[in-house]
Amino acid sequence: MWKIKTPLVLSASITIGLVLIFASCSPKIYQLSTTIVPSDGGTINPSGGLFQGKVTLIATPAQYYEFSGWAGATSGNANPLTITMNSDKQIVATFARLTYNFRAQPDSTNGGTVQPNSGTFEAGTSETITAIPATGYRFDHWEGSTTGTSNPLNIVITTNTSLTAYFTKAYTLTISCSPNGDGTVSPGNGLYDEGTVQNITASTTIFPYAFAYWSGTNNNNTNPTTVTMNSDKSVTAYFKQLGPGTQQSAGSQISGTTTAAKIQLNAGQWIQGELKGSPFDIGAQIVDSGGVVIKDLGRVSDSQFTFQATTSGMYTIIIYNSYSILFDSYNLVYTIYQ
Repeated sequence: MWKIKTPLVLSASITIGLVLIFASCSPKIYQLSTTIVPSDGGTINPSGGLFQGKVTLIATPAQYYEFSGWAGATSGNANPLTITMNSDKQIVATFARLTYNFRAQPDSTNGGTVQPNSGTFEAGTSETITAIPATGYRFDHWEGSTTGTSNPLNIVITTNTSLTAYFTKAYTLTISCSPNGDGTVSPGNGLYDEGTVQNITASTTIFPYAFAYWSGTNNNNTNPTTVTMNSDKSVTAYFKQLGPGTQQSAGSQISGTTTAAKIQLNAGQWIQGELKGSPFDIGAQIVDSGGVVIKDLGRVSDSQFTFQATTSGMYTIIIYNSYSILFDSYNLVYTIYQ
């Protein structure tokens, strides 16, 4: 028997696939966060955000602060600072308040003290500096980091500060009047620099008193007078009561502006008088030797008046108007006190 052998046929189908793998070359993006210590100490730029690669940070101090260093994900005090964003980063910028030295002193006269006189203060601190004069002195002025005459002195510390308070020797002028209450002196009591030649004037508005003389001045018989302040001085202004002279009178018809009386007076003398218009009101005024109106009696039908001569000279009583369409007249009586 014949056996037919079937040949073995091997058949294979092979498929080869090509897989392409692409790798990205772009850096990864990371989160930057920043913190400022203290919160008002300054700023960071940029203040945060998403970044890749390198980032440059700039710390800018606020007024009265200085940058002191970095903390968090970095350290040191380089400013600007460049960092590499290879992870999320938290950066801290620290700032410190500036401080300055303060010193205040009196001048070499031993004329007083200063408070406070020294210390270390944070920048921007407001301080009140007071100069305290010793007995017999007065504060005059400041020199140094600031100048002026304010006392107390308010300053804001923005740098190292040095001040000197200058004092001046001064004496006390004490004024009194006799009889008490019958006059005044201008200027009155006060503290005056050593060597000052001070003018003083005595006056009174109390009828019928007038200045008589001084005690304690450079010239006790003149008014105004002077006082030289080379020590504490006590000055008295003396006033006297004037007596009435003979009563005088004048009267006439009014025609326009009328001179009722011309009266020669010495400084300090008083006049007491009465002016009547008949039968209607009149306008009247008293004028000194320089033409200055020292008293306006206004519109009157009957006016009683007093006035004191401040300087020696001729004084005039003038009727300057009649409020009548008819002829009017006046009657004047007066007494000089001297």
